[in-house]
Amino acid sequence: MNPTQQENPTNKAKPDSRSKPGSGPAQGRFKRFLILILGLVIIGSAVVLSLWAWNFNELHPRTDDAVARANMIGVAPRVSGPIIKLNVSDNQSVRGGDLLFEIDPADYQLSVDRAKAALEALDQQIVTAQSQDAQLKFQVKAAEAGVQQAAAERDQAADTLHRLEPLLPKGFATKEQVDEARTKVASLEAEVAQANEKLNQARVAVSSLATLQAQRPGAVATLGTTQLELSYTRIYAPFDGQVVGLNISEGFYAHAGIEVFSFLDSRKWYVLANFRERELQSIRPGMKAEIYLLSDPDRRFQGIVQGISPAVQSQEDDVEIKGLPFVKRDLNWVRIAQRFPVRIEIENPDPGIFRMGTTAVTTIVGFIPPSVSSSK
Repeated sequence: MNPTQQENPTNKAKPDSRSKPGSGPAQGRFKRFLILILGLVIIGSAVVLSLWAWNFNELHPRTDDAVARANMIGVAPRVSGPIIKLNVSDNQSVRGGDLLFEIDPADYQLSVDRAKAALEALDQQIVTAQSQDAQLKFQVKAAEAGVQQAAAERDQAADTLHRLEPLLPKGFATKEQVDEARTKVASLEAEVAQANEKLNQARVAVSSLATLQAQRPGAVATLGTTQLELSYTRIYAPFDGQVVGLNISEGFYAHAGIEVFSFLDSRKWYVLANFRERELQSIRPGMKAEIYLLSDPDRRFQGIVQGISPAVQSQEDDVEIKGLPFVKRDLNWVRIAQRFPVRIEIENPDPGIFRMGTTAVTTIVGFIPPSVSSSK
Protein backbone atom coordinates (compact mmCIF):
# COMPACT_ATOMS: atom_id res chain seq x y z
CA MET A 1 0.00 0.00 0.00
CA ASN A 2 1.27 3.37 -0.93
CA PRO A 3 2.11 5.31 2.16
CA THR A 4 0.41 8.29 0.68
CA GLN A 5 -2.69 6.24 0.45
CA GLN A 6 -2.57 5.25 4.09
CA GLU A 7 -5.55 6.50 6.04
CA ASN A 8 -4.88 9.68 7.97
CA PRO A 9 -7.17 10.14 10.95
CA THR A 10 -7.11 13.82 10.42
CA ASN A 11 -8.23 13.44 6.84
CA LYS A 12 -11.44 11.67 7.71
CA ALA A 13 -14.46 13.08 5.96
CA LYS A 14 -16.32 15.71 8.11
CA PRO A 15 -19.97 15.04 8.63
CA ASP A 16 -22.29 17.24 6.56
CA SER A 17 -24.41 19.42 8.77
CA ARG A 18 -27.14 19.51 6.19
CA SER A 19 -27.56 15.79 6.68
CA LYS A 20 -28.78 16.31 10.37
CA PRO A 21 -32.42 15.73 11.09
CA GLY A 22 -34.51 18.96 11.30
CA SER A 23 -31.97 21.00 9.40
CA GLY A 24 -32.47 22.73 6.15
CA PRO A 25 -34.65 25.47 4.64
CA ALA A 26 -37.72 24.39 6.67
CA GLN A 27 -36.06 25.33 9.96
CA GLY A 28 -35.14 28.83 8.66
CA ARG A 29 -38.69 29.47 7.50
CA PHE A 30 -40.00 28.36 10.88
CA LYS A 31 -37.72 30.78 12.71
CA ARG A 32 -38.75 33.64 10.47
CA PHE A 33 -42.41 32.75 11.07
CA LEU A 34 -41.89 32.78 14.85
CA ILE A 35 -40.18 36.15 14.65
CA LEU A 36 -43.02 37.50 12.53
CA ILE A 37 -45.67 36.17 14.93
CA LEU A 38 -43.77 37.56 17.93
CA GLY A 39 -43.45 40.96 16.26
CA LEU A 40 -47.15 41.03 15.42
CA VAL A 41 -48.01 40.08 19.00
CA ILE A 42 -45.77 42.84 20.34
CA ILE A 43 -47.21 45.40 17.93
CA GLY A 44 -50.75 44.27 18.69
CA SER A 45 -50.13 44.42 22.42
CA ALA A 46 -48.66 47.90 22.07
CA VAL A 47 -51.69 49.03 20.09
CA VAL A 48 -54.09 47.49 22.60
CA LEU A 49 -52.21 49.00 25.54
CA SER A 50 -52.10 52.36 23.80
CA LEU A 51 -55.82 52.27 23.12
CA TRP A 52 -56.50 51.16 26.69
CA ALA A 53 -54.27 53.94 28.09
CA TRP A 54 -55.91 56.49 25.79
CA ASN A 55 -59.39 55.35 26.81
CA PHE A 56 -58.41 55.35 30.49
CA ASN A 57 -57.02 58.87 30.25
CA GLU A 58 -60.15 60.00 28.46
CA LEU A 59 -62.39 58.54 31.16
CA HIS A 60 -60.08 59.44 34.06
CA PRO A 61 -58.36 62.74 33.23
CA ARG A 62 -55.16 63.48 35.10
CA THR A 63 -53.24 66.71 35.53
CA ASP A 64 -50.32 68.04 37.52
CA ASP A 65 -51.41 71.62 36.85
CA ALA A 66 -53.19 71.88 40.19
CA VAL A 67 -52.63 73.63 43.49
CA ALA A 68 -54.00 73.19 46.98
CA ARG A 69 -56.13 76.10 48.13
CA ALA A 70 -58.00 77.28 51.20
CA ASN A 71 -60.19 80.28 51.83
CA MET A 72 -58.58 83.37 53.30
CA ILE A 73 -59.92 86.52 54.91
CA GLY A 74 -58.35 89.80 55.86
CA VAL A 75 -58.45 90.52 59.58
CA ALA A 76 -59.44 94.19 59.90
CA PRO A 77 -60.68 95.95 63.05
CA ARG A 78 -64.03 97.72 63.08
CA VAL A 79 -62.66 100.61 65.15
CA SER A 80 -59.45 102.62 64.97
CA GLY A 81 -56.72 102.95 67.56
CA PRO A 82 -53.25 101.81 68.64
CA ILE A 83 -52.73 98.11 69.27
CA ILE A 84 -51.78 97.61 72.91
CA LYS A 85 -51.70 93.80 72.95
CA LEU A 86 -50.74 91.36 70.17
CA ASN A 87 -51.34 87.74 71.11
CA VAL A 88 -50.32 85.96 67.88
CA SER A 89 -47.26 85.62 65.69
CA ASP A 90 -46.83 85.02 61.99
CA ASN A 91 -47.74 81.49 60.77
CA GLN A 92 -49.29 80.64 64.13
CA SER A 93 -52.25 78.28 64.31
CA VAL A 94 -55.12 79.52 66.45
CA ARG A 95 -58.48 78.23 67.49
CA GLY A 96 -61.75 79.93 66.74
CA GLY A 97 -62.57 82.42 69.51
CA ASP A 98 -58.95 83.06 70.54
CA LEU A 99 -58.01 86.71 71.15
CA LEU A 100 -55.84 87.94 68.26
CA PHE A 101 -55.07 91.50 69.34
CA GLU A 102 -56.52 94.37 71.36
CA ILE A 103 -56.91 98.05 70.53
CA ASP A 104 -56.59 100.72 73.24
CA PRO A 105 -60.13 100.91 74.72
CA ALA A 106 -59.71 104.18 76.70
CA ASP A 107 -61.51 106.48 74.27
CA TYR A 108 -64.31 104.01 73.72
CA GLN A 109 -64.74 103.45 77.47
CA LEU A 110 -65.17 107.22 77.92
CA SER A 111 -67.86 107.23 75.24
CA VAL A 112 -69.67 104.44 77.10
CA ASP A 113 -69.46 106.40 80.38
CA ARG A 114 -70.87 109.54 78.74
CA ALA A 115 -73.73 107.61 77.18
CA LYS A 116 -74.54 105.99 80.53
CA ALA A 117 -74.55 109.35 82.29
CA ALA A 118 -76.84 110.86 79.63
CA LEU A 119 -79.26 107.95 79.94
CA GLU A 120 -79.29 108.18 83.74
CA ALA A 121 -79.98 111.94 83.59
CA LEU A 122 -82.83 111.36 81.16
CA ASP A 123 -84.30 108.66 83.39
CA GLN A 124 -84.20 111.07 86.33
CA GLN A 125 -86.03 113.70 84.32
CA ILE A 126 -88.64 111.14 83.39
CA VAL A 127 -89.12 110.16 87.05
CA THR A 128 -89.54 113.83 88.01
CA ALA A 129 -91.99 114.42 85.17
CA GLN A 130 -93.96 111.33 86.16
CA SER A 131 -94.23 112.56 89.77
CA GLN A 132 -95.60 115.90 88.49
CA ASP A 133 -97.84 114.34 85.90
CA ALA A 134 -100.97 114.22 88.10
CA GLN A 135 -100.58 117.81 89.21
CA LEU A 136 -99.94 118.99 85.66
CA LYS A 137 -103.01 117.18 84.38
CA PHE A 138 -105.08 118.88 87.12
CA GLN A 139 -103.69 122.23 86.01
CA VAL A 140 -104.70 121.44 82.43
CA LYS A 141 -108.26 120.67 83.52
CA ALA A 142 -108.38 123.84 85.61
CA ALA A 143 -107.10 125.87 82.68
CA GLU A 144 -109.68 124.31 80.39
CA ALA A 145 -112.43 125.24 82.88
CA GLY A 146 -111.08 128.79 83.08
CA VAL A 147 -111.19 129.09 79.32
CA GLN A 148 -114.77 127.83 79.23
CA GLN A 149 -115.87 130.25 81.98
CA ALA A 150 -114.14 133.21 80.35
CA ALA A 151 -115.65 132.34 76.99
CA ALA A 152 -119.13 132.02 78.52
CA GLU A 153 -118.89 135.43 80.21
CA ARG A 154 -117.63 136.98 76.99
CA ASP A 155 -120.47 135.48 74.99
CA GLN A 156 -122.98 136.77 77.54
CA ALA A 157 -121.50 140.27 77.41
CA ALA A 158 -121.52 140.18 73.62
CA ASP A 159 -125.23 139.25 73.63
CA THR A 160 -125.96 142.18 75.93
CA LEU A 161 -124.09 144.53 73.66
CA HIS A 162 -126.00 143.25 70.63
CA ARG A 163 -129.33 143.96 72.40
CA LEU A 164 -128.34 147.46 73.51
CA GLU A 165 -126.95 148.71 70.21
CA PRO A 166 -130.33 148.67 68.35
CA LEU A 167 -131.98 150.49 71.30
CA LEU A 168 -129.58 153.43 71.33
CA PRO A 169 -131.05 155.28 68.27
CA LYS A 170 -134.58 154.91 69.70
CA GLY A 171 -133.57 156.35 73.07
CA PHE A 172 -134.35 153.20 75.03
CA ALA A 173 -130.64 152.85 75.96
CA THR A 174 -128.06 155.47 76.83
CA LYS A 175 -124.67 155.86 75.18
CA GLU A 176 -122.99 155.14 78.53
CA GLN A 177 -124.71 151.75 78.76
CA VAL A 178 -123.58 150.79 75.26
CA ASP A 179 -119.97 151.88 75.91
CA GLU A 180 -119.93 150.01 79.20
CA ALA A 181 -121.11 146.84 77.39
CA ARG A 182 -118.46 147.19 74.73
CA THR A 183 -115.74 147.67 77.36
CA LYS A 184 -116.92 144.56 79.21
CA VAL A 185 -116.80 142.50 76.00
CA ALA A 186 -113.24 143.65 75.27
CA SER A 187 -112.17 142.85 78.83
CA LEU A 188 -113.66 139.39 78.67
CA GLU A 189 -111.92 138.80 75.31
CA ALA A 190 -108.61 139.49 77.07
CA GLU A 191 -109.55 137.09 79.86
CA VAL A 192 -110.32 134.38 77.28
CA ALA A 193 -106.93 134.93 75.64
CA GLN A 194 -105.21 134.78 79.04
CA ALA A 195 -107.05 131.57 79.93
CA ASN A 196 -106.02 130.00 76.62
CA GLU A 197 -102.40 130.91 77.31
CA LYS A 198 -102.54 129.21 80.70
CA LEU A 199 -104.09 126.15 79.07
CA ASN A 200 -101.31 125.97 76.47
CA GLN A 201 -98.67 126.28 79.17
CA ALA A 202 -100.27 123.48 81.16
CA ARG A 203 -100.46 121.26 78.10
CA VAL A 204 -96.79 121.90 77.28
CA ALA A 205 -95.81 120.92 80.82
CA VAL A 206 -97.75 117.68 80.47
CA SER A 207 -96.34 116.91 77.00
CA SER A 208 -92.75 117.20 78.29
CA LEU A 209 -93.15 113.78 79.89
CA ALA A 210 -94.06 112.22 76.54
CA THR A 211 -91.12 114.04 74.93
CA LEU A 212 -88.71 112.70 77.52
CA GLN A 213 -90.08 109.19 77.13
CA ALA A 214 -89.70 109.44 73.34
CA GLN A 215 -86.04 110.45 73.76
CA ARG A 216 -85.17 107.39 75.85
CA PRO A 217 -84.93 104.80 73.00
CA GLY A 218 -82.40 107.05 71.24
CA ALA A 219 -80.32 107.34 74.42
CA VAL A 220 -80.45 103.56 74.88
CA ALA A 221 -79.33 103.06 71.26
CA THR A 222 -76.45 105.49 71.76
CA LEU A 223 -75.30 103.57 74.82
CA GLY A 224 -75.57 100.29 72.91
CA THR A 225 -73.51 101.69 70.02
CA THR A 226 -70.74 102.86 72.33
CA GLN A 227 -70.70 99.51 74.13
CA LEU A 228 -70.53 97.72 70.80
CA GLU A 229 -67.62 99.88 69.68
CA LEU A 230 -65.88 99.13 72.97
CA SER A 231 -66.30 95.40 72.35
CA TYR A 232 -64.76 95.86 68.87
CA THR A 233 -61.45 96.81 70.50
CA ARG A 234 -60.88 93.10 71.15
CA ILE A 235 -60.50 91.14 67.91
CA TYR A 236 -61.05 87.38 68.07
CA ALA A 237 -60.38 84.58 65.58
CA PRO A 238 -63.62 83.86 63.68
CA PHE A 239 -62.68 80.19 63.15
CA ASP A 240 -59.77 77.75 63.32
CA GLY A 241 -56.97 78.94 61.09
CA GLN A 242 -53.47 80.27 60.64
CA VAL A 243 -52.08 83.79 60.77
CA VAL A 244 -50.49 84.84 57.46
CA GLY A 245 -48.50 87.96 56.60
CA LEU A 246 -48.20 89.41 60.11
CA ASN A 247 -45.52 92.12 60.09
CA ILE A 248 -46.62 94.51 62.84
CA SER A 249 -45.96 94.84 66.56
CA GLU A 250 -47.64 96.42 69.55
CA GLY A 251 -48.07 100.16 69.10
CA PHE A 252 -49.16 99.87 65.48
CA TYR A 253 -52.11 102.18 64.77
CA ALA A 254 -54.91 100.14 63.27
CA HIS A 255 -57.52 101.81 61.10
CA ALA A 256 -61.11 100.67 60.92
CA GLY A 257 -61.78 98.52 57.87
CA ILE A 258 -58.11 98.23 56.85
CA GLU A 259 -56.55 94.76 56.91
CA VAL A 260 -53.89 94.14 59.53
CA PHE A 261 -52.96 90.61 58.43
CA SER A 262 -54.46 87.66 56.57
CA PHE A 263 -56.12 84.66 58.16
CA LEU A 264 -56.25 81.25 56.47
CA ASP A 265 -59.29 79.06 57.03
CA SER A 266 -57.80 75.65 57.79
CA ARG A 267 -61.16 73.95 58.30
CA LYS A 268 -61.70 73.18 54.63
CA TRP A 269 -59.20 72.54 51.84
CA TYR A 270 -59.72 72.13 48.15
CA VAL A 271 -57.67 71.73 44.97
CA LEU A 272 -57.99 73.87 41.86
CA ALA A 273 -57.03 71.52 39.04
CA ASN A 274 -56.71 72.98 35.54
CA PHE A 275 -57.95 70.46 32.96
CA ARG A 276 -57.89 70.88 29.21
CA GLU A 277 -61.24 71.77 27.73
CA ARG A 278 -61.54 68.49 25.82
CA GLU A 279 -61.23 66.61 29.13
CA LEU A 280 -64.15 68.44 30.71
CA GLN A 281 -66.64 66.11 29.01
CA SER A 282 -65.45 63.34 31.33
CA ILE A 283 -65.75 65.42 34.51
CA ARG A 284 -68.98 65.96 36.41
CA PRO A 285 -69.75 67.39 39.86
CA GLY A 286 -69.90 64.65 42.45
CA MET A 287 -67.14 62.52 40.89
CA LYS A 288 -64.43 61.15 43.12
CA ALA A 289 -60.81 62.19 42.67
CA GLU A 290 -57.39 61.14 43.96
CA ILE A 291 -54.89 63.81 44.95
CA TYR A 292 -51.19 63.57 45.66
CA LEU A 293 -49.21 66.52 46.97
CA LEU A 294 -45.64 67.01 45.78
CA SER A 295 -44.73 68.02 49.30
CA ASP A 296 -45.65 64.49 50.47
CA PRO A 297 -46.08 62.25 47.39
CA ASP A 298 -46.57 59.07 49.43
CA ARG A 299 -49.90 60.22 50.88
CA ARG A 300 -53.08 59.80 48.89
CA PHE A 301 -56.02 62.08 49.57
CA GLN A 302 -59.60 61.66 48.48
CA GLY A 303 -61.65 64.45 46.97
CA ILE A 304 -64.95 65.11 45.31
CA VAL A 305 -65.56 67.39 42.34
CA GLN A 306 -67.48 70.44 43.51
CA GLY A 307 -67.82 72.17 40.17
CA ILE A 308 -66.19 73.38 36.96
CA SER A 309 -65.50 77.03 36.35
CA PRO A 310 -67.97 78.33 33.75
CA ALA A 311 -65.54 81.02 32.51
CA VAL A 312 -61.85 81.91 32.36
CA GLN A 313 -59.92 84.95 31.26
CA SER A 314 -58.95 84.51 27.62
CA GLN A 315 -55.38 85.37 26.70
CA GLU A 316 -56.68 87.01 23.56
CA ASP A 317 -58.66 89.59 25.59
CA ASP A 318 -56.97 92.96 25.67
CA VAL A 319 -58.98 94.10 28.70
CA GLU A 320 -58.92 92.19 31.96
CA ILE A 321 -62.31 91.02 33.20
CA LYS A 322 -62.30 91.22 36.98
CA GLY A 323 -63.45 88.11 38.80
CA LEU A 324 -62.56 85.63 36.07
CA PRO A 325 -59.75 83.15 36.76
CA PHE A 326 -56.68 83.39 34.53
CA VAL A 327 -55.05 80.11 33.48
CA LYS A 328 -51.79 80.47 31.59
CA ARG A 329 -51.31 78.20 28.61
CA ASP A 330 -48.24 76.02 28.21
CA LEU A 331 -47.24 77.38 24.79
CA ASN A 332 -47.98 80.55 22.93
CA TRP A 333 -46.70 79.68 19.43
CA VAL A 334 -49.19 76.93 18.67
CA ARG A 335 -52.92 76.69 19.16
CA ILE A 336 -53.48 74.57 22.25
CA ALA A 337 -56.49 73.72 24.32
CA GLN A 338 -57.62 76.16 26.98
CA ARG A 339 -57.60 74.94 30.56
CA PHE A 340 -60.50 75.41 32.97
CA PRO A 341 -60.25 75.24 36.76
CA VAL A 342 -62.05 72.34 38.41
CA ARG A 343 -62.65 72.72 42.13
CA ILE A 344 -62.19 69.52 44.13
CA GLU A 345 -63.09 69.47 47.81
CA ILE A 346 -60.68 67.41 49.94
CA GLU A 347 -62.49 64.88 52.10
CA ASN A 348 -59.60 63.93 54.40
CA PRO A 349 -57.19 66.91 54.57
CA ASP A 350 -54.22 66.91 56.90
CA PRO A 351 -53.64 70.49 58.14
CA GLY A 352 -50.07 69.57 58.94
CA ILE A 353 -49.31 68.81 55.28
CA PHE A 354 -51.64 71.04 53.30
CA ARG A 355 -50.31 74.47 52.46
CA MET A 356 -51.94 76.98 50.18
CA GLY A 357 -50.20 76.90 46.81
CA THR A 358 -48.77 73.39 47.11
CA THR A 359 -48.59 71.60 43.75
CA ALA A 360 -50.97 68.67 43.47
CA VAL A 361 -51.34 65.78 41.03
CA THR A 362 -55.02 65.10 40.46
CA THR A 363 -56.78 62.16 38.82
CA ILE A 364 -60.51 61.96 38.27
CA VAL A 365 -61.69 58.53 39.38
CA GLY A 366 -65.32 58.95 38.42
CA PHE A 367 -68.55 57.98 40.08
CA ILE A 368 -68.03 55.20 42.59
CA PRO A 369 -70.95 53.08 43.83
CA PRO A 370 -71.66 53.56 47.55
CA SER A 371 -70.71 49.98 48.42
CA VAL A 372 -67.32 50.33 46.72
CA SER A 373 -66.57 53.76 48.19
CA SER A 374 -67.58 52.65 51.68
CA SER A 375 -65.38 49.57 51.46
CA LYS A 376 -62.41 51.82 50.64
